[in-house]
Amino acid sequence: MARSTCETGAKILAIMNNKGGPGKTSTATNLAVQYAKTGKKTLLIDSDQQANSTEVLANGKKYYSMYGATVCDLYSNPRFDVRKAIIPAVAGDKPIPYLDLIPSDPTFEKIIEQTLTRSHREKILARHLEKVRDEYEYIIIDCAPGLNIATGNAIYIAHHVLVPVDGGSFSLSGLEIMLDYMDEISEEDYSHFSVFRNNYNAANKVINAVIEKTLTEHPRISPRIMETRIRTDQAIVKSQVACVPLYYFQKSALALNDYSKLARELDALITKEVA
Repeated sequence: MARSTCETGAKILAIMNNKGGPGKTSTATNLAVQYAKTGKKTLLIDSDQQANSTEVLANGKKYYSMYGATVCDLYSNPRFDVRKAIIPAVAGDKPIPYLDLIPSDPTFEKIIEQTLTRSHREKILARHLEKVRDEYEYIIIDCAPGLNIATGNAIYIAHHVLVPVDGGSFSLSGLEIMLDYMDEISEEDYSHFSVFRNNYNAANKVINAVIEKTLTEHPRISPRIMETRIRTDQAIVKSQVACVPLYYFQKSALALNDYSKLARELDALITKEVA
């Protein structure tokens, strides 16, 4: 099951963590907006049955199958035209320039279960994206917690995997399981990943020391720790509740500086890796 990345077209970034709650959706949506703000045509794929990115970028429409095609159609129909699932991302009811979305739906979990018997099931997403990858500069995949077929598809096609870690959800054993899964998909020691601190609070010195020690002492993780940290900011939580990306919710939010820095750091890293 060898890993395959797109040699041309969009840089593909998968955001995942084996545990729930570290901030995958806030990272995916706010990174996507950062790239779009700089004029990079970006597609965000909500590959999580919780459909949280869909809520944020489709004006609260969590059950999007009521309105149109979703990522479910990509996994249930090999002949489906992926363009029919792509919609303009919005902040409230206003389109976000340069940003598109493939929405998810809570029924995605059942669809994933039905793909278990399909041959080449790790290539489903790659085959659909072949049709549109040259139309974007970035494709960002918001993955579900846990390791399912959709996560395997994201690993198979991604140029880079980004792992958010916060103080409340970090588990080295969980991250080890994820690394093993990456190795299985790529059929090698997977190295195209990085880890960053999310929801970082400098005041939590004891917790920070434990996490930093755990990360820096791990031989595979230590060289792949991002410099950027996303600070704790209540505006992030409030924007998610309001189903609006942070930039459009509160332009003065300090965390926007962090997302901008993370976007630049990732862009430089992925550009180097795909060169």
